[in-house]
Amino acid sequence: MFRSDLFFQAVALPYELVTRQRVWERHCAQMATELPPGSRRVLDLGCGPGNSATHLRDSVPQVVALDPAPAMLRRARRRDARLWLVQGDARSLPLRDGSVDAVTFHSVLYLLPDRAAAVRETARVLRPRGRAVLLEPREELRAAGKGLLRSWSDPRWVLTALLWRTLSGFYGRFTPGSLRALLESNGLRVVRIAEAMEGLALLAVAERPA
Repeated sequence: MFRSDLFFQAVALPYELVTRQRVWERHCAQMATELPPGSRRVLDLGCGPGNSATHLRDSVPQVVALDPAPAMLRRARRRDARLWLVQGDARSLPLRDGSVDAVTFHSVLYLLPDRAAAVRETARVLRPRGRAVLLEPREELRAAGKGLLRSWSDPRWVLTALLWRTLSGFYGRFTPGSLRALLESNGLRVVRIAEAMEGLALLAVAERPA
């Protein structure tokens, strides 16, 4: 298994070009609508070229955009100079306990070598009743097939979806049950899990208990 941080360091520009697409961007924007009311500080974990972080920054005063790949952070800076960029590791977040209102993951958790550690760190830095909002690739083959069929009229989205589906196959996707179990066994309470990205993904909202 190749290391995802090295891979995304090498492909930052092509990744940005592939994901600057309307369906991908629409779901990035949707994540901002799942933040707790009154949120002021959000951590976008694995920010990549800033897709989700930019939409979040339109909704809250401060977004900490964290990624292990310097090339991704440079792309994020070009997209949105308002972001507070941090190079870091999801297993050891450089933030105080209870210091953020929300943590977002867009296509990140599935790539991590220690997913449980990342969720525990997420729970640690969230304030009580703070939220984790995750959009991750879905395992079910039937749902993925329907998603690809729905996207066939948009060639750019077909390319993005096929590449994402292929890459997620190397690292392992989630079922609703496996994602719920991972979150709830590491300090978060799941509020809901729903279908996203034309059936290719799961959108999960969880919170740190009070």
